[in-house]
Amino acid sequence: MTEQEYQTPEVYRHAADALYAVSGMVLFSFARNDCDTKNIIIRNFVARSAITLKSIFALWDICDYQNAWVVHRALIDRMFHLHSIGVNDQFSVFDDWSFFEQYKAQNRVKSDDLFKHQAVGWVYELSQEQKKRIKDLERNRPAWRRPKAEAVAKDMGMEFLYKHGYDYASMHVHPMANDGQEDFYTITKLEPAPNFPSNITVISNTILTSSMILQDAINHSSLRWRRILWDFLDEVRRLLDNGDTSYQLSFLKLVRLFESDGLCEPSMA
Repeated sequence: MTEQEYQTPEVYRHAADALYAVSGMVLFSFARNDCDTKNIIIRNFVARSAITLKSIFALWDICDYQNAWVVHRALIDRMFHLHSIGVNDQFSVFDDWSFFEQYKAQNRVKSDDLFKHQAVGWVYELSQEQKKRIKDLERNRPAWRRPKAEAVAKDMGMEFLYKHGYDYASMHVHPMANDGQEDFYTITKLEPAPNFPSNITVISNTILTSSMILQDAINHSSLRWRRILWDFLDEVRRLLDNGDTSYQLSFLKLVRLFESDGLCEPSMA
């Protein structure tokens, strides 16, 4: 896609605002139903994605393009994680692994002579149930490993998001010799400023990634969702492809459905 084929930031902002609002409707839909561990994890992926979408636009507004790429990479990483966990049905072992790893990180602080007197308060306290869970996990450690981003991208048929999103953004995560060059001119406003390449791709790809996370979330959840949710996500991606704004009509339909009948019902499975 050449730069001339990209939409304006405001066109993308309107689509992102609609996607954020629909993500909120999905979150409230989860809240209205009893959620097991699997659906809580899925719900939280949607929430993290929606906030990240807003964060990248906030960074864009202050011309902090490098950090927009850094956060974008984290979002793509979450997309790859959710897809891998979903297709392999690893929600339970992922929950165990996360709990165990977080416990070990806290325990390292509590065991360190320099910080053990500061590691106090409710954050470091464990309930009897949690202590039992730790003992069980120490005897039978979760056999889960973080998925390789490149392998998941290939499985999804989205190698371009790995190469031109995740991998490209890594150059902004790790220090490079010209880091801060554009920031220097953004802060000082000194002229003449060099011509810097457009970063509009980070906006377009962020909307794409966030839409993919929401789609995987509703695909793997145990709730039965309205077909129009998938239509809306397809139409958001059409905007990215050719500027088609038909997503706006689907958005209005979703708002009316959410206010009347809701977007989902519990699974009968």
